[in-house]
Amino acid sequence: MKAVVTGSHGFIGKKLVDFLNSKEIEVFPLHHSKLHHEKDLREELTIIRPDIIFHFAAYGNHAHQSEVKGIFEGNIINTFNLLVAIKDLPIKGFVNVGSSSEYGKKGGPMAESDLPETDTLYGASKVATTYLSRAFAKQLNKPIVTIRPFSVFGEEEAHFRFIPRIIRSLLKSEQFELDPEPKHDWIYIQDFLNGVFFVLSNISSLQGEVINIGTGKQYSNLQVVRELETISKKILKTKILKNMRKYDNNNWICSNKKLKSLGWKQQFDLKRGLQETYKYYAKQRP
Repeated sequence: MKAVVTGSHGFIGKKLVDFLNSKEIEVFPLHHSKLHHEKDLREELTIIRPDIIFHFAAYGNHAHQSEVKGIFEGNIINTFNLLVAIKDLPIKGFVNVGSSSEYGKKGGPMAESDLPETDTLYGASKVATTYLSRAFAKQLNKPIVTIRPFSVFGEEEAHFRFIPRIIRSLLKSEQFELDPEPKHDWIYIQDFLNGVFFVLSNISSLQGEVINIGTGKQYSNLQVVRELETISKKILKTKILKNMRKYDNNNWICSNKKLKSLGWKQQFDLKRGLQETYKYYAKQRP
């Protein structure tokens, strides 16, 4: 079996490539620059003839990625080009990666049936890719599904992300600026990848649908800090900032009933996932 993966240089993309290799699936990473030209893209995919496509490439999901045109082109146009390029190929599955940011701020667990109410450019662009994927799936009878990851963490995550920064501050006894209140549905990378696998295994019955991949539990930033302090046996030096980012919220939790109905079960609770992550970064310390 052959799989094309976009975004293979990112944290989740790299882990996905390793995961697919462990399943003896031949992986063909596709650089994001190739997504800009639909004709060349179609020719390359025709040569590869992949069975599965995982579209993880995105722009705007990190704070430093704020260029408006980059968000529009990197998400909407590139996804459109990829969907057009595969419309005549006999693929067995296409996994489009959306975002929990599509939901916007909700008062309870976010379900796939909820109206997207994002007010960020990134979230809006992801809503567009979700509906494009649905339209291609329904109009062309293609096995295309969109997954919405919640807050994925684990080994090899970018150094500027929340959990790696806490761990680095603990290891180096550095001060950490903490907004204690925002909450996230944290899912360890292995549980996330298992979720992707369950979606892929059932993709023929999920055509055009959206599947959340999260734990159904939420934790505040402060709770994550406390867990890591227990694991490290250190106390984090904090400077408390009550200045939530505009897109942060005190409620960010996934409804994962659809995912569980496919047979997925959480294997790593927050503590165990953080233990594995801390162990990795502690070994990397110079």
